[in-house]
Amino acid sequence: MKRSSVRLALAFAAVLGLTGLGGVGTAAADPAAADTVAVGTAAVTTEYFTGFGTGSTAWTAESSAYNDAYVKASFAGYARYTCFPSGIPYTRQISQYMYWSNATVRCTK
Repeated sequence: MKRSSVRLALAFAAVLGLTGLGGVGTAAADPAAADTVAVGTAAVTTEYFTGFGTGSTAWTAESSAYNDAYVKASFAGYARYTCFPSGIPYTRQISQYMYWSNATVRCTK
């Protein structure tokens, strides 16, 4: 039992070290070197936004859903070129000439 807990603690410490959460970075004497370290350790943020849309064809419903998702992402502060479709949009025919769809986009900063 003790071996597995020691291994678990070592694995946890290794993961923290790889992600940069395990300790404090070393200070650099050169300010330019410190700036490059700070830039290199910036966290990447990823968010998902879901949009809903309707249309007379499946294509127009999906386009409307993606546009809604991009608008939600822009309100959250993401530029459109940082967002990409994620997954397969769900589209359903609700009447003879009406389709409903939802689509998801993934945005990163």
